Formats: sequence, C-alpha cells, structure tokens
Amino acid sequence: MKKLLVLVVSLLAGAVLFAESYSVKSVTGKATYAESEKGKQKPVTVGMTLSDDTVLTISMNSKVVITQADGSDITLRTPTKATVSELIDAKIGIAGGAKKGKGTATASSRASDVMAEGSLDD
Repeated sequence: MKKLLVLVVSLLAGAVLFAESYSVKSVTGKATYAESEKGKQKPVTVGMTLSDDTVLTISMNSKVVITQADGSDITLRTPTKATVSELIDAKIGIAGGAKKGKGTATASSRASDVMAEGSLDD
C-alpha cells in the first residue's frame, strides 16, 4: 500500500513539474478561460499565465497569442472550447502537416511505385 501511495505522489509531482505554463501576449476578440471543464469562465487578459490544463474558449474571429517558456509565440485562432495543450497540439498538427508537402497519392504516382517494383498484374 505504501508503494502505491509513493508511486501516485511521484506521478502527481512529475506532472506538476513538467506542466508547461504560458504567458498571454495579446487577446483579440472574445476569449475566456476556466481552470476546469465545469469551472466559472473568466475573460482572458494580457499578461496572465495559463497552464496546459486551463480550458480556453475562443469565439469566432478571435485570437489569443501565448508565449512559451522558450520565448516563442503561438497564435490560437480556432473557435472552440479545449485545453491549452489540446489547442497547441492541434495547431502544431496543422502547421506540421502543411509543411511536409507530401500530398496525396495519385494514379500516376501509384503506377510509378508499381513499375519500380518491377511486376505488373494482368
């Protein structure tokens, strides 16, 4: 039982130590936050600190610019209600996917792959 308690306490301490915090650089439009999913919504203001678990609600035509610990800025524009970490993951996923440039497979690209293998089915 003691081992389980020590394990749970160490996991919680690790989560607190590795949780990212962000500083709000600018807010355009309407954006609110809450510390939990069912918490009271309050307006996001410039200079406040948000954590990964903070629930943000961003309205249409609004944006929130946050600064990470390393000094880089992230602009959150997607009108939704989600945690800060989910919004950042979605933003990075969109930006990362657009930069890869792989595109979708076409008939000619698949045919080229088959020709490279050297065998065709009749």
